[in-house]
Amino acid sequence: MEDFITAVFCCVDDLLKEVTNGKPMRSRGFQASLSDSEVITMEIVAEFQGIDTDKGIW
Repeated sequence: MEDFITAVFCCVDDLLKEVTNGKPMRSRGFQASLSDSEVITMEIVAEFQGIDTDKGIW
């Protein structure tokens, strides 16, 4: 599972940089404790495992 999560993160991180041209997605608000790539990875892995609620993911 750790290898799967790492592979998903690498793909998400590379694609996110490509899609956003390296610019941050957020420009306002407080500093987030997780990066956008980390949050998207968590969502993808949770869906893969059949977890479909935010409470279940956390």
